[in-house]
Amino acid sequence: MMEYIGESSAIYYWRALGLIVSVLILYVVFEMQKKKMSRLSSANTHSSIVLLHKRHAGNPNYSSSTEICRIDGLRAEAFLYCVGVQAVYLSPGEHNIEVNAHWARHIRGKRFKEYEAGPHHLCVEVGHGELWSLEYFIPEKKFIFSRCNEKKMFKKSVV
Repeated sequence: MMEYIGESSAIYYWRALGLIVSVLILYVVFEMQKKKMSRLSSANTHSSIVLLHKRHAGNPNYSSSTEICRIDGLRAEAFLYCVGVQAVYLSPGEHNIEVNAHWARHIRGKRFKEYEAGPHHLCVEVGHGELWSLEYFIPEKKFIFSRCNEKKMFKKSVV
């Protein structure tokens, strides 16, 4: 009986150790993201933000994810704008961006088929401190680069 109690308490120690290590890893990742955010925001104080987020949640006509691979031939560095929303900084002016889109469709049973559009090249122009959104409209096979209203996040502004 004593042996069994000793073995079960060892399991709890290993579980506690695993939990502590997991929390430490999450903390380190969180701190690295904070440093990256502060570095990017200080370097891009007057830049516009392009959100890579699906504003039409539940609408199967839009891709589930978009990404900007290159900006003017240089690799784009994405960051987390808020929980679950990636974004990219664009300096004011005209830019050539290389974009991709990904989505999945349900086919038979529990199977899904992955689709991809891109890479496509877009020429866009942004101003100081604006908020933009990049989406892919599947039926027309085109990327939509639209300005967002900051007061109504993820809604198109009337311009």
